[in-house]
Amino acid sequence: MMHSYKRVGRLVRSGACNLGLLQVFGVAFALLLSLSSYAQDAVSGKVTDASDGSGIPGVSVLIKGTTKGAQTDVNGNFKINAASNATLVFSFVGYSSKEVPVAGKSVLEVKLSQEARSLEEVVVVGYGTQKRKEISGTVTSLGARDFNAGVVTNPLAAAQGKVAGLVITQSSGDPNARPTVRLRGTGSLNAGSEPLYVIDGVIGAPIENIAPEDIASMDVLRDASAAAIYGSRGANGVILINTKRGKSGIPTVDYSTYVGSESISQRPELLNGAEFRAAAKKYNQTFDDRGANTDWLKVITRNAVSQNHNLGVSGGSENLAYRASVGYLDQIGTLIGSGKKRLTGRLNLDAKAIDGKLNMKFNMSASQTDGQFTDNRAIGFAMNMRPTDPVYNADGTYFQIPGTFANFNPLATLENRSNKQRLHDFLFNAQAAYTITPGLVFNVSGTLRTQTADNSAFARSTPGNLLLTVGGNSAQRFLNSVTDQQLEATLNYTKKLNDVSNLVVLAGYTYQDVVNDGFGASNNNFLTDAFEANNLGAGLGIRSNPNLLGSYKNEYKLVSFLARAQYSLLNKYFATMNVRRDGSTKFGDNNKWGLFPSVSVGWAISEEDFLKGSSTLDNMKIRASWGRTGNSEGIRPLLSKSFYGANGSYYDGAADDFLPAYAIQSNPNPNLKWEVNENYGAGIDFSIYKGKLTGSLDWYTRQTKDMLYTVNVPQEQGYVYPSMLANIGTMQNRGVELTLTYQWIDKGDWSIYSTLAGSFNQNEIVSLRNDQFAAPDQVFLSTSLGSFIRGTSAVNFSVLQAGHPVGEFYGAKIAKIENGKYVFQDLNGDGVVDPNAKDRTYLGNPNPTFVGGITTNVRYKAFDFQFQVTSQLGAKIVNTNALLLGRQDGRIAESGALKSALTSVINDERTIPMDYYVESGDFFRINNASLGYTLPVKGVFKRARIYVAGNNLAVFTSYTGVDPEVSQALSIGSAAPGIDVRETYYKTRALTAGINLTF
Repeated sequence: MMHSYKRVGRLVRSGACNLGLLQVFGVAFALLLSLSSYAQDAVSGKVTDASDGSGIPGVSVLIKGTTKGAQTDVNGNFKINAASNATLVFSFVGYSSKEVPVAGKSVLEVKLSQEARSLEEVVVVGYGTQKRKEISGTVTSLGARDFNAGVVTNPLAAAQGKVAGLVITQSSGDPNARPTVRLRGTGSLNAGSEPLYVIDGVIGAPIENIAPEDIASMDVLRDASAAAIYGSRGANGVILINTKRGKSGIPTVDYSTYVGSESISQRPELLNGAEFRAAAKKYNQTFDDRGANTDWLKVITRNAVSQNHNLGVSGGSENLAYRASVGYLDQIGTLIGSGKKRLTGRLNLDAKAIDGKLNMKFNMSASQTDGQFTDNRAIGFAMNMRPTDPVYNADGTYFQIPGTFANFNPLATLENRSNKQRLHDFLFNAQAAYTITPGLVFNVSGTLRTQTADNSAFARSTPGNLLLTVGGNSAQRFLNSVTDQQLEATLNYTKKLNDVSNLVVLAGYTYQDVVNDGFGASNNNFLTDAFEANNLGAGLGIRSNPNLLGSYKNEYKLVSFLARAQYSLLNKYFATMNVRRDGSTKFGDNNKWGLFPSVSVGWAISEEDFLKGSSTLDNMKIRASWGRTGNSEGIRPLLSKSFYGANGSYYDGAADDFLPAYAIQSNPNPNLKWEVNENYGAGIDFSIYKGKLTGSLDWYTRQTKDMLYTVNVPQEQGYVYPSMLANIGTMQNRGVELTLTYQWIDKGDWSIYSTLAGSFNQNEIVSLRNDQFAAPDQVFLSTSLGSFIRGTSAVNFSVLQAGHPVGEFYGAKIAKIENGKYVFQDLNGDGVVDPNAKDRTYLGNPNPTFVGGITTNVRYKAFDFQFQVTSQLGAKIVNTNALLLGRQDGRIAESGALKSALTSVINDERTIPMDYYVESGDFFRINNASLGYTLPVKGVFKRARIYVAGNNLAVFTSYTGVDPEVSQALSIGSAAPGIDVRETYYKTRALTAGINLTF
């Protein structure tokens, strides 16, 4: 180039011909054109989410064909110097990349649409992260935008129907009730069956005390290969929750609020006054008709209004970022006397030091929850009461039917009994990550969590309240405290072995110390109701019953060593190996330590030459895994030891008084050990037609071995106490999980996509014995069908038996109805009908075979719409309302009844288990819907969205009971799955209106 410039100069100086001048002008003109094409102008703009209009921080803005670029700030704004004819490429993890020509514009407004799941997306796994394409275990991720809208006070309800294999059963409308959560089926009898929750790296933090608005992501580790890094606590899967954190930039304020109205969605159809009189006449029953027409369920329920507020502030600098939030929830229950108020506060800090080598995180949260628990027996009483009776007597006192066994005024029960709990939860966690050398990082984390539950209950001595405890009025106070201390240290090493392979190695040590202590006191026979539960010493009952006082304290420790290796080759072969060794003070001296390994492999088959470049297949990965995890949850400390406890009293002659006596309360079991969950399976992840259809398909077998179960032990063999916790038996779950996302439209102002998450699961008890101990061949599960009705306090509708699913119904079969009486089948053919013993069989499986949900998201310009349906198929339900109140059995004169009693052919009071009342529990529910609009805002507001939402909008089922979504809880001796208990708090339908603001 310099040689050319010299030549031009010589031509000019020599006074060359006009041709030389033309050459000079030509070269100059070409140079000007070239320079003009590279003229740089400032281009600015904002990148927003196409679904809700919110700014997206951290988006990469690159000038196409160059390495020059910029990033959007915390509000989604960007600025870059680019030529007028340049093209800008916008890309961000989880969103489809977009190319936008500058076309001479100085301001650009860019909208990015979310991808179903990007292969480059970073997913949180135990003690670290991985790119989605490298994961060989089974992991499902949800973002905050995936959560269900409406009255969602528990994050688990926000994820219902979103994750294949995760079954969340919300059978109660009580604001204080926790849903039953099962991941790949029920996995234990006596130990816990609920997943482990890890919040911001803190193991076992309470999920119900987190405001859903504070959650940034939820990652579900569904198989043992993914969960084995949590060892003895990962048997039932792991749910990792990360809360929102601040980013560098100017402060951003987010405020969200909603107001909701809840009402009972389904209720039993009871006889009204006129129908009751007609039924009594039809069945020739006489009763004292007081002329009323009382809807007793309406008397004790109400339409409930809830409100929720959440305020968050985030921002910071390059070296210090913060996010603080405060939330308030006030949820009134539809049953009088129930409700919940929750106040939460959270502060997350992120700091960098030592030139970025030291990264620190501080997580602090506190919550106070005031729960009001009501007496659910009132629901049963309301169903028992005759609609012809009034609520009050003429003098204003509660009406009661004298001399009755089952008819108590339900309003008197609710208004004269209180049960409150104040729950304080505090958590402080500090984490530090120091980069020793490139690729070698040392992490340390310390946690202190305290939880205090203060419970108080009181029953008044109001005349007419027939539910009095002995000694008149009564009061109780209980205080329980949990102190949980955790220390974790890990060393993470990342090494690129060569151009085609990478290795990530993790090694760590963890320590946990949990102390539970508390005390309780009860008293009765107070001279006044004025003190309620705030002056226990004023009662007279404790003078004759010293057992009304009690206290306790226990502690357990868990020490763990863990390691993991992740290897990738050619960006298409992946393998992960985990091992964890846990030691717990909960178990016997011979088995305090357990080893929990796992291995998983993945093959990105779409990267092979025979598939690469396919116009149909975008990517496909095949996975296989095997792993063992343990279960120590739900087991109290000291159960492997023999200890003494109070047992009656004895007379001491020297003291001339009765003194407390003590006796052995348990047998020692030095062989008590972990339950072991062995899980193996395979899966495939795929994307076709440029991401138009994405999904995954998984198959698994999950076996729980050495199940913890309380067995009867022979005292002639030296056992002092008649029972003992031991390891016996095996349980198995086998199933298939399917997730599909289909992008119907993604063009211009329109975006529509649907996601299906469904799972098939088959549960079976394989064995209930070991070499030394055995449970009975059939273990009957007692369930109370309702208080104060004869013959219903403990009905054995369900059994545990090898070769059958957990809680399968077991009872007699009806041959016919004759003269209003049940005629049972002679099932064993011996000529003698014995429906209580020999002539019984299996009546149905209470565990659903299929559970699924379909969520559809629609966006049109500034409008967004979400619609979700859920379904369960294959489960059976025992309809206890029909069994107790759906027949004309001679009790119509003294208690209420269902409308079906008017046409019932049954006149038989027997309440034994039978197939006549076992029904299909299949249902299809419109679970959630929301409609939102993002307002065009300027000035102080950066974003404003208003919305309306509904929960539990409709249910379609053939079940004749109240609601087919029946509790799946299993508690030996008190509850069995699939029993529609008469006193269940009715589910609600909620309608809400809310607003989200950012400024």
